[in-house]
Amino acid sequence: MSKKGGQQNLEPEYLYLRVRAGDSINTNALAPKLGPKGIPPRKAAEQIQKVCKDFSGLKVTIRVTIIGREFTVDVMPTASTLIIKALNEPPHEKSADFKHTGNLSLEQVKEIARQMRHKSLANEFEGVVKEMLGTCVSVGCTVEKKSPKEIQEKIKNGEIIIPDEEPEEVEEKEN
Repeated sequence: MSKKGGQQNLEPEYLYLRVRAGDSINTNALAPKLGPKGIPPRKAAEQIQKVCKDFSGLKVTIRVTIIGREFTVDVMPTASTLIIKALNEPPHEKSADFKHTGNLSLEQVKEIARQMRHKSLANEFEGVVKEMLGTCVSVGCTVEKKSPKEIQEKIKNGEIIIPDEEPEEVEEKEN
């Protein structure tokens, strides 16, 4: 919102949206959220489509950062989105009960865990990997051609060692 005297609010405002990447974005849905802030919904929809093109067909969370009358769009993928993207499955019809039947390697799960480390509450990298394996269970895929629960059990028993890694520095402050 503008202050009296024409000064703009330079505090960043965040707007989080969940969209299906690759689909056209309804500008009528964006208008009530962005219009009062002085941002044209059509321009925002074009920017959202451009940023989400790598996740075509998947639901992703995006963050629109608004400073004054300028905005930027960032993709904030969830663990399930990254896992489904790693499966490289062809597009399918939209249904809630669809089970993904692909297989991931443990290295792929570790890479996803590295990307999600900043969102995790786990103290060690091993815990983040276990969280990602739990997400694999809910998605319905296998890891190393085994159930993700078996891999979790092997990590817990010490049969599979996950070396601890230093968390990467996060470029931007999370809210």
